[in-house]
Amino acid sequence: MNINIYPIRMAFERCHIIQEKGIIMIDGGSIIKATSFEKAIKRINIKPDEIQLIVITNGHMDRIRSANDIKGLM
Repeated sequence: MNINIYPIRMAFERCHIIQEKGIIMIDGGSIIKATSFEKAIKRINIKPDEIQLIVITNGHMDRIRSANDIKGLM
């Protein structure tokens, strides 16, 4: 079993991409810019539409907005 965890810096926080059989994203960080997120996942060879699940760890609007921005890339 090979699990890869990629932290991606997003402004003041990080989101995490977890890859094993599928791809999960934990949070989107705050103040996300879709282009910077796209560049970060290209470096780890992941396409936005390969993310199968986005987990939001709290109900703050920055997390919800950033998840919505990322979903828009898919």
